[in-house]
Amino acid sequence: MSSRAYVWLVLALCAAFILPVAGLNLLLGASSLRYDKNQLASDWQQATRGVTYAPPITHNRPFKTLRLNERIGEINAVVFGSSTTMGLARDALPPGFEIYNFAQTGNPLGAMIGEAEYVVRRWGGRIQLLVIPLDWALGFVYERGEPAAMQLTPETARHEAAAALPSLRARVEDALSLPRLRILLTIARAIATAPDSAAAFREYFLAPAGPEYRCPDGTPARDFDVVSRGLCNGFRYDGSATFADQKRLEPARAAATLAAAASGSGQYAAALRAGGGEPNAALLDRLSRLAREADARGTKLLLLLPPLAPGMEEALGRTGHSGAWLRSTLERLHAWAARERIALLDAGRSERYGCTMSEFIDPHHALPDCYRRVFAGWPGVATATAR
Repeated sequence: MSSRAYVWLVLALCAAFILPVAGLNLLLGASSLRYDKNQLASDWQQATRGVTYAPPITHNRPFKTLRLNERIGEINAVVFGSSTTMGLARDALPPGFEIYNFAQTGNPLGAMIGEAEYVVRRWGGRIQLLVIPLDWALGFVYERGEPAAMQLTPETARHEAAAALPSLRARVEDALSLPRLRILLTIARAIATAPDSAAAFREYFLAPAGPEYRCPDGTPARDFDVVSRGLCNGFRYDGSATFADQKRLEPARAAATLAAAASGSGQYAAALRAGGGEPNAALLDRLSRLAREADARGTKLLLLLPPLAPGMEEALGRTGHSGAWLRSTLERLHAWAARERIALLDAGRSERYGCTMSEFIDPHHALPDCYRRVFAGWPGVATATAR
């Protein structure tokens, strides 16, 4: 065989593999172009009170905005934040509070403040409590700049979802990525082993969602994505996350987990180093104004230092590379909250509330078990949230 013929053979074999893979993955992605999955998932959850989410899991605002507007007549408390507060479920707060957890993946503090300002001005007379986290571990309290004004209408949610749709080039690149190839292989195995392969193919490639099923606790669930199907992964009716695709930290590896978390080259030390122990005064000023405006409308603001894995904050505080910055940050936040008379629940040392290592999926993501302990163990929860 000539070298030219060999090259053409190799190219043909590559095309025979790449083109079907790209085509099938583009067909999977086209589902999000054909259907408004945020609206479909929101409507389904409102009707069933089940577990679901609209893809992608990394961009929750459109779905959560639709849910907030749908739930607003049923709730009197809103939890803001990033994924670190997604574990805060309705049963963590005292009886009488019905929450919607509006936390979104990677949501910065500036955005939370803008969201809370919108809620106060739109629904202040109806909402009794706002919970906003002050995350130093992820660097959110150190972010520069002023919070931006936010609009949380269904129309804004639909516009934002449409604007976030990837270009054709981005879809093709994603279709050929290794993660997508792995997902496609998982789907292929599921179709091959299904009782009705043709129906399974239509379900994955042409339908907007998978079939409804039941979580282990009996809650209905439906997946509007092809990833993590059947795992009950997503958001509950109260907006909190199930974290069903994550594993709990192993208590047997507690020492190794804490050593990595307290490392000078770790993400938490990097956040403290970037902030230099000084929370952004502009963010704190807007929070002070928000607290006063909320109070005038009958709404209380509760600030939260989210729970961290037991021993993590203490371990970082003892280090020479980050201890001084951590102490400065906490002292400044507590002094400012006391001066402004804003309730501040410091759950950073979660061990004080009885949280265990297995109630975390990593050092800064607490599960509902820990959040229940934090709020039950804080004596100020009743008075700070009372009207």
